[in-house]
Amino acid sequence: MTCKDFLDMCLCLDIETSGSEIVYHLGAVRGDVVFERKGRFDLQSSLKELDDLARPAQYILGHNILGHDLPILESQAPHLELLNKPVIDTLYLSPLAFPENPYHRLVKDYKLVRDSINDPVADARLSASVFCDQWNSFAALQGNEKDIISFYHYCFSDSKGSSFRCEGLTEVFAALGAESISENEAFQIFEGQTQGKACENAIAMVSLKYLLDPEKRPALAYCLAWLRVAGNNSVLPPWVRHRFSDIVPILRELRDIPCTNPSCRYCQTTHNPRFQLGRLRGRSFLFD
Repeated sequence: MTCKDFLDMCLCLDIETSGSEIVYHLGAVRGDVVFERKGRFDLQSSLKELDDLARPAQYILGHNILGHDLPILESQAPHLELLNKPVIDTLYLSPLAFPENPYHRLVKDYKLVRDSINDPVADARLSASVFCDQWNSFAALQGNEKDIISFYHYCFSDSKGSSFRCEGLTEVFAALGAESISENEAFQIFEGQTQGKACENAIAMVSLKYLLDPEKRPALAYCLAWLRVAGNNSVLPPWVRHRFSDIVPILRELRDIPCTNPSCRYCQTTHNPRFQLGRLRGRSFLFD
């Protein structure tokens, strides 16, 4: 499946609201069909038309729609059928697709980088463009390290009852070719990918603690994405740490608390002042 094939199954959506959350501009794109309402329009009848347009779509796609657009639509028209469709929020995919850079080229923090002001149709199309870049990044990763995509798929599965609607992300990874893996396989992938980048003792404890809880697994996905490039210029966006509060304690357990195991190379180097001093002086005292 190509990115275009997947986008053909999506309604790309964006809305603009005033400070009082009054909807004054609607924009959506499904294939070649463009929907737009702005200025003075009847919101309820317009939302019914939008719902009709969304009916053939399998997914609703947009940027930060879980945090902005969909909650507002639900407050205005909770009966909309589109609210029950799987959601693909490109905001949540960016830190996984581009962990080596704090922000995607079209995304600054949690906002789209626009070349126009208050244009939901343009933003809906821009979300699709961001998604295609993300898709291509994941496809390359699937070709080189397919276990990573399978791990992400596992972390965003079993979301029923979760406070985070991630079924759409699960289906993205499945469409990319992710395999369904067991808890034990997920543990092995996380352990293998974090070797040398975290405390070996903590890796086992953190994996067991968080992989067992579907509510906490998404945080592990973002931690793994960051750990794979840690030490470069990667920075976890603030909104990720805020939205997934387990990320900070996970990384603290993995990297900030030294163990006493002499075979743990991470702790014996990172938390060894003599070794770090040796690095600064151009030599190591570790094995003196």
